[in-house]
Amino acid sequence: MTAGVMTTMTQPAPDWLRELAAARAHYEELFGWPVSVQVGQRQLVVALGQTLDAITMPASLGARVHGQLGIAMLTGPVIAHPDSARWTFLTQGATTMPGEIVDGLGNHEVHHAASGEYAVVPTECGGGGWCWIHEPRPHQMLPSAYAVIATARRLCSAAVA
Repeated sequence: MTAGVMTTMTQPAPDWLRELAAARAHYEELFGWPVSVQVGQRQLVVALGQTLDAITMPASLGARVHGQLGIAMLTGPVIAHPDSARWTFLTQGATTMPGEIVDGLGNHEVHHAASGEYAVVPTECGGGGWCWIHEPRPHQMLPSAYAVIATARRLCSAAVA
């Protein structure tokens, strides 16, 4: 009696998957971000709540917040969503951030991502409409989530006054 020989045929990974893996390694090595590949969506995501946090708002408010943060030399990475209607600011992790810090900004559609959520990280290969408004830079300290929220709060209250 002879033992059956099991053969498996493997194919190389598709180009888009190799490109995503390379982009993932780039983000992890250059910035130390906990990036994962979402194969089904062909995109990269970064886990939020530890190393990074994210504040999302309408693009019109985001452009004003980004401008004010630039004046204060607190500019950090900003991502435009595929619908071009929203921007996400990547910030330092703020795991002790009280829930009420974004209270009063819900009417302005400003949201702080909960711990354990993910933000899409733009790549040339994955695309899907996600793009950098302001790309991250090596050795650049991310802005505090508190600074982004405080700037949004100030601009929203000035618009009402």
